[in-house]
Amino acid sequence: MEAEYLRHGVPLADYQLTKADHRRQREAVQVHEWVQRQLAEAPPWSDERWEEMRQLLGSPTPPWELQRWQLRLYCGHVIEATRNRNSPRPDGGVCDKKRCPDCGLDPAVIVAFEPLGPAAEPPAESHSLRSSRSTRQPPADRRSKAELVAENNALRAELEVLRDQA
Repeated sequence: MEAEYLRHGVPLADYQLTKADHRRQREAVQVHEWVQRQLAEAPPWSDERWEEMRQLLGSPTPPWELQRWQLRLYCGHVIEATRNRNSPRPDGGVCDKKRCPDCGLDPAVIVAFEPLGPAAEPPAESHSLRSSRSTRQPPADRRSKAELVAENNALRAELEVLRDQA
């Protein structure tokens, strides 16, 4: 199921910053500075720790699971970015900032956005696997709930008979 993508501040070139945008940018800068101070004080990670983190994060998201977005950043620059395709917003409701590749403002809050389309089409076998999954029949060795209840009742009755004989 594909998300219904939202738009905000379109057309992006005409978007006027709001008090909320200024507040979000100020808060993003404060958080960024705090994180940078914490990282400067933290001990360095070993190569083993970095490898463990890579394994936890897994492989990169395939391009057909990404959505292309046009973003207007706080600095005024309009850029294109890709995000997870399952979210109706480019910030995913969580991370609404990005480093501006044009002027270097870091962080630059996303103030307006519009969807452009998928980053790539899924491979043919991926699409056919997805559609076959939805029409798949349950395995023949699986029994229905009614069959399991009937077997359970029969076993309980057999247990009662055995208890009476003992």
